[in-house]
Amino acid sequence: MLQVYVDNYWSEDNRNSYALWPRLSSTQNNNNSQTSTWFMRNGSFLRLKSVELGYSIPQQLLSRIRLGGGRIYVNGTNLLCFSGFKLWDIEMGGRGLGYPIQRVFNVGINVNL
Repeated sequence: MLQVYVDNYWSEDNRNSYALWPRLSSTQNNNNSQTSTWFMRNGSFLRLKSVELGYSIPQQLLSRIRLGGGRIYVNGTNLLCFSGFKLWDIEMGGRGLGYPIQRVFNVGINVNL
């Protein structure tokens, strides 16, 4: 069970009417599986999915070291995500129990002889 559910539930001692889990139980509780809008959350988000920045080295500089072309670059995927939903990555959907989307960075040099 996700820690966020364990820490945020309704009980006689904790009468939080906005708790994430209405009735925490170690057994099946039919009240928790009734059709309702209790678990509906705003799923809107804005994600910066992919960015690449590059610089082509000027030909006059490359000709001094006998190269035909050259480029330096850096790129990344899944760099930023803006969302009001904070329990897990919004694109995972469901219960958030899957593997999260990875953030990837690359740096490289292209050289042509």
